[in-house]
Formats: sequence, structure tokens, C-alpha cells
Amino acid sequence: MKQLILILALISSLLSCTNNKKSDTIDTTKQAPLLMEEVKDQPTEVISTDDQVTELVDTDVEAIEEPEQDITAKDSINFNKYAVEVREVIKKAPLDFSSYPDAKFFRTRIIDAYKSNTIVFGGHYIGTIFGCGASCIMGFIVDVRDGKIYDLPLGEQNMCSWDLDKAISNPNSRLFISAICKEDENSKTAKYIAYVWNEKKKSFETVNKEEFIINK
Repeated sequence: MKQLILILALISSLLSCTNNKKSDTIDTTKQAPLLMEEVKDQPTEVISTDDQVTELVDTDVEAIEEPEQDITAKDSINFNKYAVEVREVIKKAPLDFSSYPDAKFFRTRIIDAYKSNTIVFGGHYIGTIFGCGASCIMGFIVDVRDGKIYDLPLGEQNMCSWDLDKAISNPNSRLFISAICKEDENSKTAKYIAYVWNEKKKSFETVNKEEFIINK
């Protein structure tokens, strides 16, 4: 009887050892999918070299580079080169329409302008400017000393398609800028249509921009 009990105890011990070994064994077929999923969820590390970064920066700068600004150059005009003394208007001479017969077609505008005492050009000239069609202007100046009327160098022949400014004058200067233009929409340089008043001849004479532009 004792021998039977010992045999049963031995068999039970052997069976217990076998079960422990099986529990220590890893089932790779069940674990592999979990491991693959963990790797898949990990973020990918991206490494950029200094050269690559520099190239991107250069590209961005070129993309946002602003175009050159148009040159209006109104503040570059040297009116003082043709300076004259401004006359104080105390008493004006009567308007003399006989001095410019065609001015009679614009009597109302000229008379209204002459009622003011504002010198706008050449030291002693009152002026008026008004429209004459699409992008067209015209005008006259009147000498307060004798009332004589003179035509301003405006009209279609002194205009341009791409104008930046027009009809620019100064009370104490004989320089008159009919228009500041550019050749086309994308042009970066200004063209001037300009005249200087010849007081002795009582006429406007053309002048190149090199004569009156201040280089900055």
C-alpha cells in the first residue's frame, strides 16, 4: 500500500512540472500581430539636413518677393529751378477775351476762376482746369496784371494712356508738368510731358526731365 501511494505521488509531481513548462512557452502566433501594430503606430522620424532647409528658405523668399514700386516722382520735381516771385493780388486787370478769341467758348469757367485771388502759376497767373472728355483735361491761365488769357499745354496731345499725375504747377515757378506717365501698365520708370513758360515770348516751351528732376 505504501508503494502505491509513492507511485501516485511521483506521477502527480511529474504532471505538475510538465504544465509549468507549457505555461512558460510564448505563443508567437498570438503575439506577432500585436507587436506589428505597435510598430505601425510609432511616428516616423524625418531628418532634414542644413542644405535642405536652406533650399526651402530660398524658394520661399523668391515666392513672396514684392514687385518694384512705380515711380511717380512728383516729389522729385525741382520747381525752384524756374522760380519767380509771387505777386500779391491787390487789384486785377479786367479780363481781356480779345487776347485769346477761342476762350469765349469757356467764358463762364474763366470768369469764375478769375474771381478768386489765388495765384497758381508763374508768380502772377490765375488758372482754371476742366475736363474735355475721357482722360482729357484742358485749361487757361490769366495774367492778373493785364487780364490776358493763355492756353495751357494740356488736351489729348499732352495726355497719356497710363498717367500717374497731370496738370502740376507751382505758384512761384514757371515750370508746368502736363502729365507724368508710364509707357505701359508694368513700366517701372516715369515719363514727363513738361513745359517752361517763357515770360518774354508769352509761350510754353518743352523741357526734358533731366532739366528739372532731382536725383535722390
